[in-house]
Amino acid sequence: MPERMSEQELNKLINMLELSEQWDEDELDQAFIDHEAESDLGGRVLVRAGKIFVQDPLPGGSPAVISAAAPVVVRVNGQPITGPTEVTSTDKIEWSITEPPLYTIHVSEDHLQAFFTLYSTRRYQWKLNDYYSSSMVEVEAAMDTDTVIGLLGLNEIIADFEQQGIRQNLNIAAIHAELQNPTYQPITAAKGRAAVPGENATLELFFSETIENEFSEIEGQIDFRSHLRIPSVVRGQVIARKIPYIEGIPGCDVYGAILYPPLPGDITIVAKNNTVMLINNEIRALREGRPRVTGEKVKYFDITTTYTVPGNVSIKTGNIIFSGDVLVRGNVEDNMIIESLGNVYVEGSIYNSTITATGSIVVKGNVINSNLYSGYFGVMYNRIFNCSKLLIEEAVLLKKAVRLLIQAVQSRKQSVKYGQAVLLLMESKFQKIPRLIKELLSLLEMVQGSYHEDLDQTLHFLNLMLKPVQLVDFLNEASLNGVIGIIEELHAGVARMQENKVEVNIGRCQNSTVKSNGDINIHRDGIVQSELFSSGNIIFRKMFAVCRGSKLEAGGRISAYYVGSESGAQSYLKAKHSITVRKIYTGRITIDKYTTDITAPLENMTFDLENIRTVKLQMDSE
Repeated sequence: MPERMSEQELNKLINMLELSEQWDEDELDQAFIDHEAESDLGGRVLVRAGKIFVQDPLPGGSPAVISAAAPVVVRVNGQPITGPTEVTSTDKIEWSITEPPLYTIHVSEDHLQAFFTLYSTRRYQWKLNDYYSSSMVEVEAAMDTDTVIGLLGLNEIIADFEQQGIRQNLNIAAIHAELQNPTYQPITAAKGRAAVPGENATLELFFSETIENEFSEIEGQIDFRSHLRIPSVVRGQVIARKIPYIEGIPGCDVYGAILYPPLPGDITIVAKNNTVMLINNEIRALREGRPRVTGEKVKYFDITTTYTVPGNVSIKTGNIIFSGDVLVRGNVEDNMIIESLGNVYVEGSIYNSTITATGSIVVKGNVINSNLYSGYFGVMYNRIFNCSKLLIEEAVLLKKAVRLLIQAVQSRKQSVKYGQAVLLLMESKFQKIPRLIKELLSLLEMVQGSYHEDLDQTLHFLNLMLKPVQLVDFLNEASLNGVIGIIEELHAGVARMQENKVEVNIGRCQNSTVKSNGDINIHRDGIVQSELFSSGNIIFRKMFAVCRGSKLEAGGRISAYYVGSESGAQSYLKAKHSITVRKIYTGRITIDKYTTDITAPLENMTFDLENIRTVKLQMDSE
């Protein structure tokens, strides 16, 4: 038997022959017979002269299988196939070419640029590759580079740009140059004009918001004879200036749409106590004192005065509630309270007491068995703030209860005075309200200095709520709403006193709690068995400062020297970003969400997110 010709050799032979594209049925039958590779019962597929022919299987055989190789798309009965597909002679089989585009138009994400990329200036004809009769055929095609069926023209490209809505600043010359001398690289075919952003309003402060250099150092030793350096201004001095915002300039994209710049941010400034705002947006001081700015969305300026205690704060002086700064020349003795709507400066020490300040707290000496709350926490732990908050909540509930009581009485076709309903409910269901009013009155009467613009009116209405006869005769829903509004303003007034840049600066701390929404600085011996929380950083300034048996948490970083001790007084340190120690004996370190226990002494370490997991693995292995 003669040796069978391979399929590859047969393909070469066929390509050399001039075959007609018109095949009659006899020729097709003969092609299937002549090139039958195997004597099985299955169906067959034959590709000839750009057409696909299918022979059905004999009884017991399987249908032929067809697939397509890109860029050929084969459709069987109108549906494109995505993989090997069985076909029979009754199926309608069509093919097409998904040829790559001659060019692409790409618009940047911001719609400010449109790019034209040329791939070819000519369209060529495609031909199917012939394939011998087989039970499984993958249809392929080749580009006939000898047969050009179309040329890319400039008008066609411009029409495409316009159809996509790109008409602004179309660079026709650049597109034409690319067609004449192709680089086949993206070129900028159209450009928009970016909107020019405006400038936000800014605030110039002509004073320091922090207490600077309050403790002088001489050859490494702190000079406690130095005076506090408190920022101050004189009458008539400009303390701040608002620079108005500048609006931006609109632009347009390649589609012609207007691009509006974002609205610039504005700043609202309000001149409060002892300040005045001039027409040129300057804030001027009306008296001597410490300037300050409070508030977030609205910036309030005022000149706070200082309440000075020449000696100790004790039973003799009583608790201090002041609308400005408090300066204590001596100590704060046992079980005293200082509440300041400003800064608190103590030149001595604090014992078994509570200090709250909406600004900063500076203590030259020691803090023993005490609580210090600064900034945000100074507001949260302020008694006027908390008492007024509770009173507002109770008064709102009282108003609802009065309405229900009056409705119940009216349903019985009777009537009751509004004030009488209020009085009855306060005597029965809302007995807490009179107690809260008395507490708030006592606190407001203790306030030293002018804190609230309508303080006299507030005191008048609060006293009215405690007088049954006047309450019954004159109180109605409108006046009750007015009382609630006055208390709400009182409550908000304390919140507005929170200063932005605050700190707590102490010498030594023992058995105490310190909370600040700014930094906490320890400028002397350190802390023992205390809890410190700072939204900023916790910094130990003295080289031999200790941290023993304490819990520290900082929203920024912690910088300490000696943490823990050989006797086993563990400390727990947690920071958002990093913790630096000169030496840590034992304790727990947490950076963000990662924690490791220190069981053996470590020296000169900085813990951060990058190395804390490594330290943890080392400790676990040991």
